[in-house]
Amino acid sequence: MDLAAPGLENKYVRLEPLDEAHREPLRTTDALSHMWESMPAIQRGAGFDTYFDFMVRAAKANEAVPFIVVCSRTNKIIGATTYLLPVRMHRRVVIGYTWIDGPRRGQGIFPAVQALLIKRAVMWGARRIGWHIETRNERALKAITALGAVREGTLRNYARFADGCWVDIALFSMLRDEAKDVVLRLEAALEDLEPNEA
Repeated sequence: MDLAAPGLENKYVRLEPLDEAHREPLRTTDALSHMWESMPAIQRGAGFDTYFDFMVRAAKANEAVPFIVVCSRTNKIIGATTYLLPVRMHRRVVIGYTWIDGPRRGQGIFPAVQALLIKRAVMWGARRIGWHIETRNERALKAITALGAVREGTLRNYARFADGCWVDIALFSMLRDEAKDVVLRLEAALEDLEPNEA
């Protein structure tokens, strides 16, 4: 199965492959307000259009599979997320660049998105699913830990971010059987939420 194949949807969110039609709707979301807190520097500079163009190019080069996040209830774009560095030969992929509209954070959207991405990665054949989290981003560190990912270590001074700082990156992963269990747990937890909680 292709990582970008149709069908990435649950009762809370729908993930659609990023394309040019999403540029302006995504620009108007509050997801951008915290994007630059955890965004690696891009060669041609910072800014939303630079990021958007970068992701379009990365998708064409098979270096990323970017999506927009749509609220299933309102049909509005509420964020973005991405598969990074998919390597079919070694059956590994990284999940990253997940930003959610500010008012929707803490309402179950993040685990709803992650459940879809992890499940699709398993269906794609991934034996390893990874996350690379900037160590200053305590909210993301807690969220990934809560998913059940294993912290494997820290890459020191690994990346220069859009704010000019050099940052440490924490490596997290889950293996195939772990990921299957996580999907079951997340899906069960999401079923127990009321629609207005996600």
